[in-house]
Amino acid sequence: MRRSLIGLLTLVAIAGLVTTSCQREATLRVTSINGGNELRSDLTDYYIYFDKVDSSNVILQQVNADSVKVELQYVEIGAGLPTWTPYEALLNQATVTFKSKLTVDQPVTYQKLVIPLTMAVPADASGKSKVTFWLAAIPAAWKQLVFADFASVEDPNQIDVTDLTEATVTFSGYDSVANRSVSASGKFEVTFGNFFDDPTKFGR
Repeated sequence: MRRSLIGLLTLVAIAGLVTTSCQREATLRVTSINGGNELRSDLTDYYIYFDKVDSSNVILQQVNADSVKVELQYVEIGAGLPTWTPYEALLNQATVTFKSKLTVDQPVTYQKLVIPLTMAVPADASGKSKVTFWLAAIPAAWKQLVFADFASVEDPNQIDVTDLTEATVTFSGYDSVANRSVSASGKFEVTFGNFFDDPTKFGR
């Protein structure tokens, strides 16, 4: 009888540990976007070269995508033992929205961007581990659509700012073990305009 009681208590203790470990959760955090710096998004990249056949300057145009460096953490929270199975946040998309900071009275509404992702962020109890990657936050096709009129101006010497915006990036996905949804947001400033182009570095 005593052995049975000891065995029962042992099973209860093990079940308690397993339950406690399964209650371990984590929170997704955006620790940095573009190093906290402003992104200057050039709407059109110009390249000028001299055509010897026609004896004239030729202007080429190209619209480039803009990428930002992102740092994410998936930090364990709550009491209990770590789960037996290592887990991570599996991110499947990033949503980017822009809010104008120049037109306050009549704010400009920009088309929202939804960017597919395949990104894994391992859980870390210490809160020190980070996952760093480059996100193509502003595709070239989006700039061509939204700023079509401005980008069509064939003046490589024109330096102008179209808008100063606050960009919000929301990363979303799910926990690999608990299968619960996870998300986190971060902000950075984006200035859209036509900026100086080095004619020797077309496409950069």
